This record gives sequence, structure tokens and C-alpha cells, in this order.
Amino acid sequence: MSRAVLAERLRGYAGQAVLLALVLWLAWGGIANFLANLRTLGLSAGYGFLNAEAGFEIAQSLIAFSPQSSYLDVVIVAALNSLLVIVLASVLSTLIALVMAFGRLAAHPLIRGASSAYVEVFRNIPLLLQILFWYFSAMALLPGVSDSLEFGTALLNNRGLFLPRVQITLAAGAAVAVALAAAVLLFILARRGLRKSARNGPLTLALSGVIIALVCLGPLALMHAQFGLDSPRVEGFNVSGGIALLPELAALTLGLSIYNSTFLAEIFRAGILSVPRGQSEAAATLGLSGVRAALLITLPQALRVALPPAAGQYQTLAKASALAAAIGYPDIMQLVGGTVLTQTNQALEAMALVVLLYAAINLVIALAVNLANRRLMLHDGR
Repeated sequence: MSRAVLAERLRGYAGQAVLLALVLWLAWGGIANFLANLRTLGLSAGYGFLNAEAGFEIAQSLIAFSPQSSYLDVVIVAALNSLLVIVLASVLSTLIALVMAFGRLAAHPLIRGASSAYVEVFRNIPLLLQILFWYFSAMALLPGVSDSLEFGTALLNNRGLFLPRVQITLAAGAAVAVALAAAVLLFILARRGLRKSARNGPLTLALSGVIIALVCLGPLALMHAQFGLDSPRVEGFNVSGGIALLPELAALTLGLSIYNSTFLAEIFRAGILSVPRGQSEAAATLGLSGVRAALLITLPQALRVALPPAAGQYQTLAKASALAAAIGYPDIMQLVGGTVLTQTNQALEAMALVVLLYAAINLVIALAVNLANRRLMLHDGR
């Protein structure tokens, strides 16, 4: 590096070095102060508390949980409950948004007006207010425990929807996982065979279907005795057994779906408008109906434009699921940032877990949408 360039950049390098030293000094001071406060209060730092017994029940758990379970199990249950809400709300909001997007572009004025009214009304009502409205509506409309509605082995009351739980041993679960993996692999091979040889395609597909059936049903047939079904049942004023899906889950899912679908509808509408009109006209000349043309011609091209901004809205939905604490739904914020923090007094560790879990969920959403968008771009030849 010449002296002139060095003299020109020296002040910039010096400023960056001073700023870095200042940040490190502030970070060290914060850590030292935190450790000193812990020693003063007689507390310990670290995540050793995750192995301790939780000592409380959770109203909704997708895995087996009891008061004897550890705080690590609490974190897993909270993450699964949050993922359940996020997945359900994402799917439902996407379906509603697509209907509203095409509805706002419909030729019929009644459909266009109803779709526009839906978007304009629900996106201007605060999300928390919508969640509370659906929560109190669900509580008021559902019957009590003694008058539970029965749907086969499932029960529905104001405590929630209770579904039978499949009880499976570890060996049976491993067999099912292996069978499913083999089935997916064989399906991929069958598709490749169909692409390579149209003449042998039907034979390849039929043979793969037989092999898939044997691979899937064989381990299940051998291990049928290791499967069980824990059906819910009313016992006094409570329901025991099965898996409970709380009314809070329905209220949170509806609130998130309706609110976020209004923003997704505008994103999808912009993507649809980006598709040249000649595409739909060409589809009409080929005899495709309006619905088939929209699904086969317009929508795949619109998604290339709509997916990148839609990813941000899905991440917003995931972050907004933390409002579950307002209605007592046992999610990450309610359990880890509330109950675990209060019982263990490990505030920094608990909130760090909350931050990491939400960050991981949002990064997975971004990765999934980017992969889908990349696949669409490959089909487009870019």
C-alpha cells in the first residue's frame, strides 16, 4: 500500500479501531456488572436449570408431559405449540389471501366489492383486538365439559378439542420413519423413471407402488401390537387422555390468519397484476376455464413476484404469534419467557432462549420461501 493511500485511510482505520474498543469495553462492563449482581443475589448463571424438574402442568402438549418432566421438555412443548399455530395460520392465511386476491380482480362487482371490503376492514382492526374477539366468541359458543360434543373418539367443549393420542414405542417409530423414507426415495426414483422413459413409465410406476406398499405396510404389520390409541374421556369436570387443542389455539389461529391474509392478499394481487394479460387470453383460447387458467397459468407466474415480499409477511405472522400470552396460550413467550423465567429466576437465560427460538423459526421461514422461490426461478429458466 502506498504512503498516499495509507495516509488517506489511516484516519478511517483509527476510527474503526476506537469504535471497536469502545464496544468491547461496554460489553465487558455489562458482563462484569451482570456477574457481580448475580453473586450479590446468590444466583448462578448457565443453563443447568434445564435438567431440573418443572413441577407444573401444561394445558396443551403435543408430546407426553407431566409435572415430573424437565424444563427442557417445557421448552420443547412451547416450541411445538408455537410451530403449530404458525403453520396453521400460515396455511389458512395463504388460502384466504389467494381467494381475496383473485376476488379483488374479479369482473363481477359484488365479488370485487366484498373482497375489497374484507381487506380494508380487517387490516385496519388491531390484531390483538381480533384475537380477543375470537377467543371470547369461542368460549361463549362452545358447550361445557358435561355437554361435550362427540365426533367419534374426539370431544369438543369450552376446554378445547380433544383428539385421540397415538401411543407408539421407539422401535415402532423408527420402523415407520424408515418406511416413510424408503417410500419417498422410491417415489423420486419412479418420477425419474417416468421422465427418462415414457414407454416404461407405467410399469415403473406400478412396480414402485407395489414396493412402496410393501415397505410401508410391512413394518407396521409386524409391529401392530406396539401401537395404541389413548382416547379422551370425560371424568367429572375435566377431560383426561388424548391430545388437547385449546380454544386459545383456535382464536389465535383465526386472528393471525384473518389479519395477515389481508396483507398477503395485496401482495398476491400485485403478483397477479404483473402477469401479462396475454397469458390469460392465451389460456382462454386453449379452452382453459377461469379457475384452471388462474391455477395453472397465472398463479405460478405471479408467485415469482409475490414470494419475496410474502416471506416478510410470514415472518411477521411468526413474530406476532407471541401475542398468545394475552389469552394464555402456552407458547414460547408464555411458557419460557413467563413460567420458566419466574420459577427459575434465570431471566437472562430464559429470554435468550426466547430470542433464539423466534430467530430460528424466522430463519427457517426465510430459508423455505427462498428455496421455493429459487425452484420457481429454475422452472422459468433464470
